[in-house]
Amino acid sequence: YALVGFFGAASIASGIVAWRLLGPPPRLAVLPPSAAAFVALYLVGHRLGLSVGPTVGLFGFEVALPFDLAVALGSAGSVAAVERAIWQIGRRVRPTDEAGRAS
Repeated sequence: YALVGFFGAASIASGIVAWRLLGPPPRLAVLPPSAAAFVALYLVGHRLGLSVGPTVGLFGFEVALPFDLAVALGSAGSVAAVERAIWQIGRRVRPTDEAGRAS
């Protein structure tokens, strides 16, 4: 469980970094990038068993840590960028009343 906890923490940290750099302002917007990072780490490490680059021993397992962290940051960054784009489109396309105020 230590390795899962470590990758859970790495996913949250990756999501926070991606959200701060690329994501929209609402604080709840940190959740999708963090979830995407966790799912990517699950798919790459556990399901597909991909290991690219140097490995390090971590909690009794050989882990390609630089590759895994790059995958987490890349997936979180991609989701945060898409989230930002959707948020910006939503802010531009708001219905207005006759006086031009957003409703």
